[in-house]
Amino acid sequence: MASAVTYAAEVVGYPHAPVWAVLATALLAILGFVNHVRFVRSGPGGTWAARYFDTDSPKELRNLPFAQLPGAVMLAMWAVMLAYTRVSGQETWDAIMGLFLFASFVFGAVAVKRLYRPPRRAKPRWLREMEREEEERQAR
Repeated sequence: MASAVTYAAEVVGYPHAPVWAVLATALLAILGFVNHVRFVRSGPGGTWAARYFDTDSPKELRNLPFAQLPGAVMLAMWAVMLAYTRVSGQETWDAIMGLFLFASFVFGAVAVKRLYRPPRRAKPRWLREMEREEEERQAR
């Protein structure tokens, strides 16, 4: 009887995620945040500015910096969810973490959308000014 109760207590909660999965998602999230900050601060002389105006590159590569922040948020949420599996077991918190995981997909969808059509508000000021100059040059 005691072994059946012990077994039932062990089954409750999510299966434990491997430590490498938690570390990998956390590292990728940090990398995304750092690259986003580097892109915003790089200015018009940075490599991302040159890539953005290179029409020979695929659109997804040119727009990659705009997807880094929402992608990093999504990966950070995954890291939290994967780390939570080590202490899961309470039904309410397990349900909240499940919803948390599904909420992360919204950020993933935003990241994918920004790969193809980044909104103007996602572009740093220096890039908007460069685009305006480029449009004026082409209009002449």
